[in-house]
Amino acid sequence: MRRWSLGLLVAVALGLSACVQKIIQTSHEAEGDAGVPPGDGGLQDARGDRWLPPPPDGYVPPTPDGGALPADGAPHPADGAPPQSDAGPVGPQPGDGVQWLTYGALNSSTGTGWGPVLTDIAQHIPQGQLGTYWDSDPITAGHETSHGIHAYLRNNYNTTGAAANGFYVLGSKAAIVKEPNMRKSDVAAYIPSALRGMRYDLYITGQTEWDDTPLYVWDEWNAYLNGTAVGVDIATAGNWTSGWQDGCMGTIEFVVYALAVGMAAQDHDASYFSSYRQFTEFLAWNLRRSMQTYLACAVLPEFAWDEQDQFYAALKTGAAADAMRQFARTTFGAAWTQQVLGF
Repeated sequence: MRRWSLGLLVAVALGLSACVQKIIQTSHEAEGDAGVPPGDGGLQDARGDRWLPPPPDGYVPPTPDGGALPADGAPHPADGAPPQSDAGPVGPQPGDGVQWLTYGALNSSTGTGWGPVLTDIAQHIPQGQLGTYWDSDPITAGHETSHGIHAYLRNNYNTTGAAANGFYVLGSKAAIVKEPNMRKSDVAAYIPSALRGMRYDLYITGQTEWDDTPLYVWDEWNAYLNGTAVGVDIATAGNWTSGWQDGCMGTIEFVVYALAVGMAAQDHDASYFSSYRQFTEFLAWNLRRSMQTYLACAVLPEFAWDEQDQFYAALKTGAAADAMRQFARTTFGAAWTQQVLGF
């Protein structure tokens, strides 16, 4: 799996930058955000420590476009899986039905050595917030700025009438996903100890102020994924100058945690899980993007690491992950799961 050609790596990176997240955490203590206090009439979360500027004059929430999302309440197939053939999945696939928002650039910032992916992320946050999230490390800059974008989406583009999160997936494309009726702390029970990586304590059992916001886990997932995409983009272009870095592990670790959110939602909010297709569709779509990005990243010398290889192997074959693998197969189909997740 590690014998990828340079051409394929470049193709993956270009694809990410071409196709190329709910939470603003300007006091993101665990990851070093400096924070800016509200003082201009901006929006402020109930917790009181995260803010957004007010929408511009004349702001009208956008109409979702794209994607053939079934209506809420439309049942899943019998086992939640697409039709199968010996050659693999056929017909519409999991993730094809995400209801997307077209979310254009909000500024024209550029920088030396940013690359297309980091430039994309930087241009999709209000100009005045860019400095709040920026970091000298490009992967961290992509990750933290994605948090700001997610919050801006959630606060300005949520037309669901319910608590929801926003996720920016690059390429001026975003998704709004309503929160399931459960707690973030419910997710921990679905993550076996063998798959509790270095970020588990911080994000899954920690960050307790977000316990009423289970898709906080997905906010971190998508932020790590966007950060990894930045690293792949810059490194495959031959412009990475920072030496070895932990650039991939966060993405594969949060693949596990994202699946655990799905498992918890299935048990704790069964009606939501079975009828609200945006949740499972976005889970599938972003799992595919995660694996494409992780596999491209893990073979690059700048980011290669035995620990992340061993973590992925435990997800694919470890006995402790049996329930998680079965959840994926039942929800998305065995052939799709093999093709996308590798098991």
